[in-house]
Amino acid sequence: MEREIEEEPQPTPLTALLRTQDLAGGKGGGLRISLLLTLIWVNARPPYATRRVAAYWAELLGREDPRGEGARAVRDALHELDDRGLIVLHSTGSSTEIILCNESQPVDGDRPRAYTPPYGQEPYIQVPRTFWTEGLAGRLTGAGVAMYLCALAMTRHDDPEFFISTRFFEEFFGISRSSRKRGLAELTEHGVLTVRVEETVSMSTFRRVKRNVYRIAKRYRQPEAWRPEEGGEASSSGPKAEKT
Repeated sequence: MEREIEEEPQPTPLTALLRTQDLAGGKGGGLRISLLLTLIWVNARPPYATRRVAAYWAELLGREDPRGEGARAVRDALHELDDRGLIVLHSTGSSTEIILCNESQPVDGDRPRAYTPPYGQEPYIQVPRTFWTEGLAGRLTGAGVAMYLCALAMTRHDDPEFFISTRFFEEFFGISRSSRKRGLAELTEHGVLTVRVEETVSMSTFRRVKRNVYRIAKRYRQPEAWRPEEGGEASSSGPKAEKT
């Protein structure tokens, strides 16, 4: 989800999903991100693939007219994710298999890289079930979904507050100022975030400044850290995690 350190920064994976493939702005970014999260959520165990139809995903995402226009939008988004190498679509007759790729490194040379769970391999965040059960997946725009993921990345279940340091945020996440403002306002409107104003001293100018401090509502926070049971192996009911 974060930007890798490069001399000429490229869009982060998150901002790339928000944009069309020619790196311009455009509609559909929110659906692409939410659909990819949903595919990982549902297929996070072997064989990391499914033959569920577009209407199923449209309904799970809370799209309007899930068997009509909603399903068509999902099919378009699936083909877009396939074009970007994040999934593989394999059609046989009237059935299409959706195969997950490793979204952190989806391509190995010119071949898709198979999905592998992140546990013990790389940092990841857990997206709570309420993203789907409370309807956020269907209601939030691309800016809202992106800022929700950023908020999760900057907080923990027991430390749910964060503030925006503009330079750090833009360098680390790559979200534009306008998208950031829209996303935060949207999350506040939907009750995902609350905001308070805090007065502090700027470490660069030593002047007193005010900043917004955001707090994620309890039901929308990352789940508590999962730990294996003492004296035994990890439970099979461990967390299902979504990398971004």
